[in-house]
Amino acid sequence: MLAKEVGPAFKDGFWRTGQFAATSDFAAEDKQGNQADCVTAVDCFIEKTIFTRLRQIYPEHKFVGEETTAETGNEYKVTDDPTWIVDPVDGTNNFVHHFPYTGISIGLAINKEPVVGVVYLPILDELYTAARGMGAYLNGESLPLIRPPVLTTPTSLAQCSMVAEHGSARCAKIMKSRLDSFARLLLDKEHGGACLQNLRITGAAAPDLALVAKGVAEMYWECGPHAWDFAAGVVLVLESGGAVFDGAGWWGSNVPQKDRVPRPLNIWNRKIVAVRHVPDLPDRPGSGREIQKQLVAELLETVEDIEYAPDGSH
Repeated sequence: MLAKEVGPAFKDGFWRTGQFAATSDFAAEDKQGNQADCVTAVDCFIEKTIFTRLRQIYPEHKFVGEETTAETGNEYKVTDDPTWIVDPVDGTNNFVHHFPYTGISIGLAINKEPVVGVVYLPILDELYTAARGMGAYLNGESLPLIRPPVLTTPTSLAQCSMVAEHGSARCAKIMKSRLDSFARLLLDKEHGGACLQNLRITGAAAPDLALVAKGVAEMYWECGPHAWDFAAGVVLVLESGGAVFDGAGWWGSNVPQKDRVPRPLNIWNRKIVAVRHVPDLPDRPGSGREIQKQLVAELLETVEDIEYAPDGSH
């Protein structure tokens, strides 16, 4: 497993040992002048290692990686060709600050749709794997780990725990929009909110989606992440019985009421909402899928859309 093969380098970087010892050139730098985002020598080493190995096996495939595309200002063309989408250190800020919720994300997209996903969290020793039609697994155990009757059927956001991120874009307009959305989600219903039961900000998109696939978080919502942040995690969610949709919110928008229906996810558009597996209600086959869409619609009615340029050129 390629993700595990680069695990030792990841751990050396995390603990500043071995080839990335404190005396070596760890080189944490602001990414493209953004002080809220950074890149390290570990990111570059792991991405280069993964791409080198994959190119040896699949020389005709395309490759999109966080660090290589950042070097070119994210200029690449999205095609239907098999494309490996890699984030060598998802949650780099967590990594730099020794918070173990960080890992390696490797996804494969065909016809622009993710079909294989691997998320490896080396510090926690959690290896998540999934492939279309073959299920999702954590260290070989089928997902979701939490199952009925322990896994409940929530019918509103007030019964949900959600993971989200504040993002690295820190301009006033984007931060206000995001924080206003969080406030509406958390406010009680008497004051116009959704009374979301719990909101968690953990610092890494791929592990966030792994929580949804595992069944320990009901939902994930974010605007602004890139395809390499969540391509692998999307496969985990889908293969564990969850669902994914476009994450553009409807609050304050001019979207007609009749069109306010959750739309399919485009992984290149940088807006995503995911919901875990929801068991069917008694004597109502298919109700779990209906409830997934209802929860997503309630979320999108509560949050604002945030404009981001799509990944790549189409």
